[in-house]
Amino acid sequence: MLKSSWSKDYIGTFACTTGIGSKELVKKYEDDHDDYNAIMVKALADRLAEAFTELLHEKIRKEIWGYSSDEKLNSEELISEKYKGIRPAPGYPAQPDHTEKIQLFKLLNAQRTQEFL
Repeated sequence: MLKSSWSKDYIGTFACTTGIGSKELVKKYEDDHDDYNAIMVKALADRLAEAFTELLHEKIRKEIWGYSSDEKLNSEELISEKYKGIRPAPGYPAQPDHTEKIQLFKLLNAQRTQEFL
């Protein structure tokens, strides 16, 4: 409950990866002295995870919780975080402490990815 209004509030969490198998692929490229492809695999996995995270956050705002169902933001507005709510992520400037990931992963049982494949 929010003390100021005595109304309920909610928090949601999620974990996202597109990097399953990328560690092994990067190692293969590095072992072959193929720095370009090793860097590209890392960059692609990172960008895909960021894109999926943004899509999931949008679905939560517009559909699942629906508190911004009529939201129509352009790319610049999304980058400037003009949406309602926040999406802090451990390791990013808004929440630089990476150690919070440990607690979130435990809460979400995020290491059990094989169940979802």
